[in-house]
Amino acid sequence: MNLNLLKTYVKVVETQNLSRTADEFGLSQPAVTKQIQSLEDMFGVLLLERSGRRLKTTEAGETLYHCAREVIKAMDKTEKAMEEIADGRKGTLYIGASTIPGQYILPRLLKDFKDHYPSITLSMEIADTEKVINLVADRVLDLGIVGGWMNVRKIEGFQWLEDELVVVVPAEHRLAGSAQVALPDLVHERWIFREKGSGTRKAVEEMLLSCGIKKEELNVYMEAGSTEAVLAAVESGMGISIVSSWAVKRLAPARISSLSIAETSSNRHIYVIYPRQKSRRKSVNTFLDFIKQWQHDL
Repeated sequence: MNLNLLKTYVKVVETQNLSRTADEFGLSQPAVTKQIQSLEDMFGVLLLERSGRRLKTTEAGETLYHCAREVIKAMDKTEKAMEEIADGRKGTLYIGASTIPGQYILPRLLKDFKDHYPSITLSMEIADTEKVINLVADRVLDLGIVGGWMNVRKIEGFQWLEDELVVVVPAEHRLAGSAQVALPDLVHERWIFREKGSGTRKAVEEMLLSCGIKKEELNVYMEAGSTEAVLAAVESGMGISIVSSWAVKRLAPARISSLSIAETSSNRHIYVIYPRQKSRRKSVNTFLDFIKQWQHDL
C-alpha cells in the first residue's frame, strides 16, 4: 500500500477538513478526495461521513485511523533508520511511466538499477502521459517518465532521452520502402491516432500544426489506447500513423514500413518528472542520480 494514502487520511481525520489537509500537503482538494476514495475502494467500506461542516469517521474509519497512525509511525522509524544506515540503498519507489518509456526503455533501466540496488523495491504504473503527470503532482507517485511536458506548478523535472517520431505504413502501402515522406503528402490517408492524454498524440498534433495541418482535416479512421494497438491496426492495413521510433525498432520490416519525416522537426524528448518539494527520500534521489548517469545500447 502507498503510505502517502494513509498519511493523507490521518491528516483529514485530525483536521476534519479536506481543504485544510490539501493546503498542508500542497495538494488540490480533489486530489485529497481521490486519495480517500482510493482507500474506501480498497477496503470496501465507507470511512468518512459529513456532519455539518466537518467530516466524521465511521466505525471502520476510526479503526483505520488508529491502525494507520501506528503503521505510519513504524514505517517512518524503519525507513529513517534503514536509509540512514544504507545511505539510500533501501526503500520503496513508486514510478509512473507513459507507454513508450514504460514498455520500450524502462525495463532495461530498471533491471540495471536493481542489479545495483537490489534492496530498493520498485512499483511501476504505466498510463498515458497526462495521468502520470497528475499522479506525480498529487504525490501518489514518487516520479514519472513521460513523453511530453505539461506546465504544472506542482512538478519539476528534466529532459532525459531524445525520441524521433516516424511515419508507419502497412507493408503493402504505396510508400512502403521509401526513406522519408512530407506530412502534407499524407493528408488524404486514413489515420490511426493514439487516445487523448497521450504524449505521442500531443506531439503529433503539434507537429502537424507546424505544417499547417489540423487534426480535424484528417480522416481519423480509429483512435487506439496503446502504441501496440496502433501498430496492430497499421499492420492490418487500417491506415497509417506516427509513432515513436522506439516502438518500431524490434518490428520485422515485412510487417510494417517506417519512414522519417521530411521538412519538419520530428524529434521530441522523454522527460523525468517528480513532485516539487524541498526534500525527498534518499531512495528517490538515488534513482534520480542513477537515471542521469545511465547509459545503455538502446
